[in-house]
Amino acid sequence: MAVQSTLRSSNDPILVLYRHHLETLRSRIKSTSRLTRLLAVAFLALSIIAGGYGGNKWWNKRRVENETGRKLLRRNSGLRGKDGSRTIFVPYKGSTSKVTIYPTKPTTFDAHRRLFLQPPRAAGLSDGVTPQVPPPQTRPGLNLAFLHQFMSLLTIMIPRWSSKETGLLLSHGVFLLLRTYLSLVVARLDGEIVRDLVGGNGRAFMWGIAKWCGIGAFASYTNAMIKFLQSKVSIAFRTRLTRYIHDLYLNDSLDYYKLSNLDGG
Repeated sequence: MAVQSTLRSSNDPILVLYRHHLETLRSRIKSTSRLTRLLAVAFLALSIIAGGYGGNKWWNKRRVENETGRKLLRRNSGLRGKDGSRTIFVPYKGSTSKVTIYPTKPTTFDAHRRLFLQPPRAAGLSDGVTPQVPPPQTRPGLNLAFLHQFMSLLTIMIPRWSSKETGLLLSHGVFLLLRTYLSLVVARLDGEIVRDLVGGNGRAFMWGIAKWCGIGAFASYTNAMIKFLQSKVSIAFRTRLTRYIHDLYLNDSLDYYKLSNLDGG
């Protein structure tokens, strides 16, 4: 019996295939030159060393930032950059997160001043000679004045095409189109499921239910991403407008204090 079991194990096709590939691998390793193997080992060693050094450097940098962030957070202060930017640290998941705020350039304010002080003549808000803002009695509505003000704010909320807000808007639009397409697919699939149910085609009915569940899961993810991106867009727009207003009034010219003392008090 022992002899028979040995013969069977030696003739096992899986074992034969394993031995064949093992011999092929050994022959290829032997045929490889010694220099190639040394280069491969050296490259692997350098990769390990470089990865360890980079990871250690990143960890030390992160630790220093956390310590600096805790100190500045207790002092309610931040760091000033040479370009006028300010770096503040906020609490985040038991640690600190670094946020860099870049100031608005004075040339940007100069370029935007004409947008807010010179509304179009076609809207009847200016005589073309004296620049003025829309009067208080102007009724709100979808007119040229509204479009002009909206485009003026849009230049602040989306300063350039390569900004984060542009990517968020494009992603939001893509998911909106995807939801419309999925709604059409689900509507057609509902009709097919009802047709198979009425016709008594059980196999097609079960396959339709399976497809509906798969598409439903993807549609749920799409709806969640639409709400998430909408929140991200609103936060990004509010952040842009708030920083713009702060830089406009809380500047070196002390405009905020000048406005608060206009009544002569």
